Amino acid sequence: MKSPTVPHKRFYVLDEKNRPVEVFDCSEWSHWMSENEQIFRRTLLEESGVTITTRFRGVSETGIGEALLFVTRIAGMQSRDNKSYGARTLDEALEQHERIVQKILRMLSGR
Repeated sequence: MKSPTVPHKRFYVLDEKNRPVEVFDCSEWSHWMSENEQIFRRTLLEESGVTITTRFRGVSETGIGEALLFVTRIAGMQSRDNKSYGARTLDEALEQHERIVQKILRMLSGR
C-alpha cells in the first residue's frame, strides 16, 4: 500500500520590485520575514468593524498547484463571510483587495 504524500513547504521572499523569489535556506527566509513588512494594504471600515488585509505569505506547499503567495483576508463580518483569497502576484492581490472593499461597501450600503 502506498503511503500518502506529505506536502513540502517552499519558502519565498520578495525582491526589490516585490516579486517572489524562492529561497532554500529556512533561516534566510525567517530572517527576511522578521525584518520586512508583509502587509501591503489594510482597509478598516470603521462603522461596520470590517477589516480587509492584503499581505505576503511567503510560504507555499508543493504539489498543490500554483503558489498563491499573497493573501487578502476579510475579518469582522459574520463568520461565514470571513474569508481569505489567494493571489500569485502583488498586483493581482491589490486589485483583488480593491474589488473586495468595493463589494463590501456596496453590500453595507444596501446597493
